[in-house]
Amino acid sequence: MSAPTLVVENGVLVTMDGDRLVRGWLGIAGDRIVALAEGAAPPAPGARRVDARGGYVRPGFVSAHQHSMDALLPGSAARARAFPDWLFGVHYAEVLGHGPERAAEAARRTAAGLLRAGVTTVVGCWGVGDAGSARSRECLAATVEVARASGLRWVLAPITGDRLPAAWAADLARIAAADARVRPDGLTTSTDTALAFTAHAMEADGEGVTVWPCAELPEMASDGLLRGLASLAEHSGGWVTTHLSASPDGARGAVDRVLGANPAGRVLGAHLTHAEPAELARLARAGAGAAHCPSSTMLGGGSTSALGRVREAGLPVGLGLDNGSLNGTADMVLEMRHALMFDRVAGTTGRRVDAETVLRMATCEGAVAIGRPDLGVLRVGAAADVVVVDTSGEHWRPRTDPAAAMVFQERAGDVTDVVVGGRVLMSAREPVPAQ
Repeated sequence: MSAPTLVVENGVLVTMDGDRLVRGWLGIAGDRIVALAEGAAPPAPGARRVDARGGYVRPGFVSAHQHSMDALLPGSAARARAFPDWLFGVHYAEVLGHGPERAAEAARRTAAGLLRAGVTTVVGCWGVGDAGSARSRECLAATVEVARASGLRWVLAPITGDRLPAAWAADLARIAAADARVRPDGLTTSTDTALAFTAHAMEADGEGVTVWPCAELPEMASDGLLRGLASLAEHSGGWVTTHLSASPDGARGAVDRVLGANPAGRVLGAHLTHAEPAELARLARAGAGAAHCPSSTMLGGGSTSALGRVREAGLPVGLGLDNGSLNGTADMVLEMRHALMFDRVAGTTGRRVDAETVLRMATCEGAVAIGRPDLGVLRVGAAADVVVVDTSGEHWRPRTDPAAAMVFQERAGDVTDVVVGGRVLMSAREPVPAQ
């Protein structure tokens, strides 16, 4: 065993490794957990020590689906809007005007919120429109710089599309006529340009940033684009992600097209609200993952939680914080509660999820859903993504079992220390610049 260079001690370790709960300590060397045991930590000469003071020590949360570029519009869900009015009149009206400075500001806002909430990994569907343009490349470079500086684990998936669904034409024309910021030609590009931009983005892979290909929606992608994105992912060993079966019209044939392009199943599908059980079963057999975004779905007017149906099919499911203009907080604890509540009132099967299940979705199951089973768990050999939670506040009384407590009692402000890949990014509630 390598000698630990960082020791987190005097905590209740909620390992998410089965039901294992350890009152003790863990040791980190490099970017891995190298020791985990009950009781007092042994001497470790020269090691940095973090005292959990009896609080919870848990893995970092995983946000399996998120958009950072509209993070500067947190109040946009204050009034109800029809989905096209939000998508075109709020989201695209904002991001189509981004330059690199605003893109960087949105990424910094996102990173700061994730750190405060103890979210250490994020799959970010990234886009400012005009994919492949000089503006989009400058905005992407600015975002990558912020992502690397944050020290968090970022999967950046540059959004592409080479066609617009015919069903959007009337709404898009209406909104564009009323708002000059909305440019329909900025939503798509040619197949070749989309693939070239994705290949360009993938050159940034490394140093804390992973890049995946992304079709915004299957209905916005030709078969040629889907196959080209899959080929890029296969070449890099990565995955493809997309908003999958997010609307009744868009769901028709979408799963078959995506799996046809990605037979190895390395696909992360977000939402899956309108996927049929047989389609979900095919995704599960292929080895795909799913991202469930309850807060944004509810705020966007969704009336059905697909969570039960997706889990019943056997898909690993992660939770996603989704759009900042819908879900204005980076609060995974609130997302877990919303997943529970949405499933209770609008679930799709006879079974309902419990607190332990949604906690797993935010940690170890979410990690599996994105193809990283070494994340979201505390055990020897796992990635050293560790969060210390202060449980001394009155809102923690009485203390229930850890899963229920973290779902119903934890607050984002309770996070005191955050370690990602063995690097301390927050200490005593103060950010520590990543080296």
